[in-house]
Amino acid sequence: MTVLRNHKLLTLAGAAFAFRLLFVLIFPGPNYFEGISGSYIEVAQNILQGRGIVTYVDIAPLSTPEPAWTYETFIDRPLGYVFLILIPSLVTSSPIGVQILHALLAALSTVILFLIGKELVAERTAWRAALLYALWPLSARFEIALLPDAVMPFFLLTTLWLLLKGIKSEQGLKWYGTAGIVCGIGMTMRPDILILPLFLAAGLFFLNNAPNRIKGIVALLAGVLFVMGAHTARNYGATGGKILPLGLGNGISMWEGISQFGDTLGTVYGDERMARLEGYRSWAYPNGIERDRQRFREAVDIILAHPVWYAGMMVKRFPVLLTPDWIMTRKFAPSLKEFLDAPPGNTVGSYVAAYPGPTLIRVILVLLQYASLLLALYALWMNRRNRLLWLPALVIFYYIVIHLPTNTEARYFYPVIPLVLLLASLGWQSMKHQSAE
Repeated sequence: MTVLRNHKLLTLAGAAFAFRLLFVLIFPGPNYFEGISGSYIEVAQNILQGRGIVTYVDIAPLSTPEPAWTYETFIDRPLGYVFLILIPSLVTSSPIGVQILHALLAALSTVILFLIGKELVAERTAWRAALLYALWPLSARFEIALLPDAVMPFFLLTTLWLLLKGIKSEQGLKWYGTAGIVCGIGMTMRPDILILPLFLAAGLFFLNNAPNRIKGIVALLAGVLFVMGAHTARNYGATGGKILPLGLGNGISMWEGISQFGDTLGTVYGDERMARLEGYRSWAYPNGIERDRQRFREAVDIILAHPVWYAGMMVKRFPVLLTPDWIMTRKFAPSLKEFLDAPPGNTVGSYVAAYPGPTLIRVILVLLQYASLLLALYALWMNRRNRLLWLPALVIFYYIVIHLPTNTEARYFYPVIPLVLLLASLGWQSMKHQSAE
């Protein structure tokens, strides 16, 4: 039995890895949010060349005729992803090495999803979910993108699996603590999970039959704080005594998000446009901490002054977050918005006529996404007494509510697709059971 199970796990991992390598062949190197990818790769190369954790930027005001290129201490983003991509960078300078590392992490994520599903539901349902995830085109494409978001499924799934080990163990404090450390490391990849531990702690609190759940919550939060403390201490020293837990970005996200659907209330959309408005070429250097905090204060003031309008803005963001964007076909066709904003006379019909293949792929992806979401909701309703299912549901819910108030892109939701597929597989099984009765 053990040999058979190990064979199945190797099959899952191999399928996921091979499928993602196929996408590496189609999309080699940075080709999705290239600016973000380039910034991380540059910092990693600076470290390898002995310059330290620095980035090369022009800090001269736009009002001056001469640039002022200089190496500045890297603080605008967390450090986790920089250190992660150092591993393949020691072997090869090609960004494809990073993509292969991403594919390996995705293969491990597929196995972990199976293990989670086996604990939460049933082995057959877990196998279906893991196989779906291994061959899910949107996940395969996203997880070879050179972005910290792309490795987040590994950290989210590992955190959940460790929590389940703690829940099922009489002496599970070590599992809870390790889950907190893994979640903390995930924060150093992508800081949008900063408040996720509180959601997980709330879910654990209501698992009345979980042994040592209160101590487990403390151990979980202690693990997170251990990693966060180390990162904050580094930033404190690197910035001359300023508190910067992970990196910059909250201010710019809130401020730009006000204009997500069109410039309004004195804000603009886009990092480069905002930097030009402030009079610099970079949104984070110089004086990034002060500028980011000022943007955040301005954004909060605007939102408080227009609460009803901003509530409507969050409703408009909802489909943006949940609808797959152009990641699968951007190499071969512009986005629909770019096409319609181009020369006058462009229509949806002319887009379909000009790009029939990409249009079909995008329609299929949207249908798959929404079908899986509906099945996941059905699963939660039909199995609402299973409190363990609250944990993956809380992670999905968190990813939705944390992004709606700030600034929304479809890629922000992609890391929780494996959990959606797990619940969708359970929903499919529940539907089959209902129809058989």
